[in-house]
Amino acid sequence: METNVNNPLIVRCEHCGGDVNYDITKQKYCCSHCGTEASTADKKAEYRRWKTLRKEIVMRDIGRVKSFSCPACGAQTIAAGESVTALCPFCQNTMIDARFAGNDIPEVIIPFKLSKEEAEAKLRDWIKNNSNRLEAKVIERSMQNLTGCYLPYHIVRGAFNSSLRIALHDGSLSDYPFRAYLSHKAVNASKDLSNIFLDGIEPFDFDSALEFDFGYLNHQNAKVQNIGGEELADRISEETKNELYKSFSKKTHTKELIVSLGEDINETIPALLPVYIVKCKSGIAAAVNGQTGKIAVDTGKEKNLTRNWWISPVIATLAVCSVGWIFGGFALGFMGGLVFGLVFYAIASSRHKEVFSEEILTYPKDQEEHNDTRSEFFVDFGKGQVPTVLKFFTPWRIFKTVLFALSVIFLPVLLAIPIQLFRGLPISSIQIGYGAAWYCIPGFITILAAGGLAKAMMYSVPLYYEKLPNGKLKRRKNPSLRTPTFKEILNASKYTFSSKIGCAVIGITLFILIGSILAMIS
Repeated sequence: METNVNNPLIVRCEHCGGDVNYDITKQKYCCSHCGTEASTADKKAEYRRWKTLRKEIVMRDIGRVKSFSCPACGAQTIAAGESVTALCPFCQNTMIDARFAGNDIPEVIIPFKLSKEEAEAKLRDWIKNNSNRLEAKVIERSMQNLTGCYLPYHIVRGAFNSSLRIALHDGSLSDYPFRAYLSHKAVNASKDLSNIFLDGIEPFDFDSALEFDFGYLNHQNAKVQNIGGEELADRISEETKNELYKSFSKKTHTKELIVSLGEDINETIPALLPVYIVKCKSGIAAAVNGQTGKIAVDTGKEKNLTRNWWISPVIATLAVCSVGWIFGGFALGFMGGLVFGLVFYAIASSRHKEVFSEEILTYPKDQEEHNDTRSEFFVDFGKGQVPTVLKFFTPWRIFKTVLFALSVIFLPVLLAIPIQLFRGLPISSIQIGYGAAWYCIPGFITILAAGGLAKAMMYSVPLYYEKLPNGKLKRRKNPSLRTPTFKEILNASKYTFSSKIGCAVIGITLFILIGSILAMIS
């Protein structure tokens, strides 16, 4: 796709006019054509000059604009041309003339690409494919209210430094500095529609953005921004942190993260984006992206985002059962699968927490939001901060945890093997079933300890990999990192550990262990 040269969302080189990319390590904009570098301060000043000039040009045409206000829901829209009446796109009531002060003039616009008929056809296709859902029936009865409107957004763009907080095994928080760059994150600037709902119709193609002109409002009204000041700043901050959270949770394989923003985001650009909306009285609503045709449906209900967390341990348990059954028979397959399953469940549930959000249906699923969010961790290994990859929940760590659990559970068998070999007896003479007391009591405790180990290590203590200039990763040790003690692991498993209890547990454990070994080899 050919990019518009007047697109204000694209950062260009002041010398050759080519596109520039932000280098997180250098913290500078670098031109890929002529190699010219520019600081974030320079580009920020350049944007402010463009903003001042553009506002002067737009304000010359302010007399062409008419403003309408809805007496029912309070929404305000603006339109160009000779419009004398307008329908509210949110509640379908007739709007009345109002005065527009011109304080919230947008700077960027993405024009409508789909006609109302095309948007309606896409929505009817969704209704047909989801005819068994209540939402489809409700929206079909309200299709005559489908209205196109430019909605107010703020496009977040810029580079900033901040830190990511991760809860450690001892309850403290550890800060990991990072640098990040957002090329464009659209934040809804209207209180009349849900942020999560409108996120469902993203992404927009920001390469098609244009400088705003009132001429675009000749055929479509534009909703006026109705939040500002601290409320808008909080929303922008929250959306930005959510965007970084999604990026970091994928990188670190854990969701136990707290993103903090230490500096103001460089730029937020007011924009108008094209949306078709139909709202129903039952709280159900649908939106169609006026550029790409992506559909989002607000069901008016909440959804548990973590309700399927148990699927992974169940699949892993069934896989182990199948392998054990094939190679060792039903008994070994069942017992091995049960042990593995309890360990997997303990690991998966050690940091599980319920998270609820609005239930939003989107179509098509393959149009996922992509905001070109780039971020890097930086850690000092003794010679200054270097780009670093943090990993928590890795396959190798899972394997070691399971291996630890199995070694403790089958410890009597492991100790009985060398004893029988020393006595000149075959390993097959070991009566594995006589170790039931050990399997049930210390084995169960071990499974719970595996959950504590996961909480203390996999979700708290990262593995460090330095990013080398050639793109490869080099494992590094953080000198400031303290490995959790055995007591902390037990505490993470919700055990109360004291010297008296510890001596009693050790004594009982040794008694059961020795008894199990003697029973197996007798």
